[in-house]
Amino acid sequence: MNPMKLFVLLITLIALEPTHVIGFGPIESVVFDNTTGTPDTRFKQEIGASYTGIVLLEASDFFLKTFRQTYGGGKNYTSIDAIIESFRANGIGWQPLQVAITGGNQILLNADYVQAYIGDVKAEFTGILLTSGWPSKGWVAKGSGSRWDEGYAVTAYFLEYCNGLRDGFIADLNAMMRYYYSDAFFVQLLGKSVYELWDDYKLQSAPAPAPGSGC
Repeated sequence: MNPMKLFVLLITLIALEPTHVIGFGPIESVVFDNTTGTPDTRFKQEIGASYTGIVLLEASDFFLKTFRQTYGGGKNYTSIDAIIESFRANGIGWQPLQVAITGGNQILLNADYVQAYIGDVKAEFTGILLTSGWPSKGWVAKGSGSRWDEGYAVTAYFLEYCNGLRDGFIADLNAMMRYYYSDAFFVQLLGKSVYELWDDYKLQSAPAPAPGSGC
């Protein structure tokens, strides 16, 4: 995004009025639905600002528990903001159907992606923000990937596996990475190198041989 587009975007955000605000302890979720009067009607009809606000708070609570932080810790945000608008119309993102962009306490969701999605878009939207049974339909299967640090679903599933070996692993790894990262952190926390753990994960995730295959 060039500086002029970024400047215009910031001015637009400042001028917005929230369409829905939900409080949850010291944190509130703020939803800006900018799809009114546009061709992108599915967000308002099939998801809605109220549901978005609830999911944002549930996702926030999940992450705080995962990283063992309390409200007021970490970045100390007082709100989580979701802005739903057309990336195509506003020249945002690197491709027209990019799903979302995050920065600080804001999630910018592409209304064009929601509009074009084939299937249960409410479930897909929930999967974008949450875990625990709500993976995005576009995610690769568990056990996929050639490296543990490929990112997105591949890394997420691997870290989930590691956390299953030692409850609190993700929180502890996050704390150790405050100033720098080292593969040695995996050895310190789990007693194996990250490459050994990746091999174990791949083996554990491999599908069982079909009956009568002789394997």
